[in-house]
Amino acid sequence: MAEKEEPDNRARTKYRGVILFLRDAGVALLFVILVLLAMFAYTGLWPPLVVVESNSMMHGEDNLSHIGAIDTGDLVLVKKVDSVSDVETYVDGLSSGHKTYGDYGDVVIYKRGGSNAVTPIIHRAIIYLEINADGQSYRSESLSMAPSDRWSTGDVGDTWDHLTSTLTITHVGYKDLTVVVDIGSMIPSHRSGFITKGDHNSQTDQMYAGGGPVDLTWVVGKARGEIPWFGLLKLWSTDSFGSPAPPNSVTDLWIALALIVITPITIDISMTIIERRKIAKRKTELLAEPDDEEPKKVEGEDPGSEAVEPPERP
Repeated sequence: MAEKEEPDNRARTKYRGVILFLRDAGVALLFVILVLLAMFAYTGLWPPLVVVESNSMMHGEDNLSHIGAIDTGDLVLVKKVDSVSDVETYVDGLSSGHKTYGDYGDVVIYKRGGSNAVTPIIHRAIIYLEINADGQSYRSESLSMAPSDRWSTGDVGDTWDHLTSTLTITHVGYKDLTVVVDIGSMIPSHRSGFITKGDHNSQTDQMYAGGGPVDLTWVVGKARGEIPWFGLLKLWSTDSFGSPAPPNSVTDLWIALALIVITPITIDISMTIIERRKIAKRKTELLAEPDDEEPKKVEGEDPGSEAVEPPERP
């Protein structure tokens, strides 16, 4: 029986490492799946993450990334937007104090012209403009609650509910810019929507590219949280950089990857050392114990006496 069991034990020992690897890989895969499902449940979108390809949302002029800002190579979590009220704009934030990614208002991800053929844009929503019934002017209720010294119009006759000329918003972003929105050029579109701007850019998307506001149906979602640096892996593999990778992001990525690899190995080695020490301690304790207990002495008994058989009767 012992001879039959010995090959089985050898087989178990031989494949033990493979079994442990498959077990750990399975646990890791299950963890990743659970995280992705949790992201999907929160965002309502699939995939729930987008990779930032350019520096249009970076803060600073030195091409260095900052935690809390949206930088080239970051992975950004995108939450679904169902209505205009789901997005709080920069002008809304001036009165409410709502901030994301280092400035007032929400950052939205939208498809240019609503097209799936082009890469979506991730920029801050500056203001929402609603076309009036006359089709010749816009209104923005956000302006009625914003500080009056932060905005003005090119026509003194314009008001927050009747905008026809230009809208100027002052002290915008980390650059402390004066941003001009050409309302007159957007009226022909007869479209309500968001005016958007990259934090790193000097003016709005509409001033650069022309056209009307960003329609709600073009909006994929709003940015909520980020995983810094790891999007660089995709950008390198697809060669889809819109601007150079921040050098400190590259360094931080390699450090993070090294920690991901080294940490489980270190934990495994530490656990092995602790287990071996426990086994060695137990062996030492067993060796210190006596093999046999001393025989107990019975009171009144002479250990040197011998048993004498009684004499036989005649």
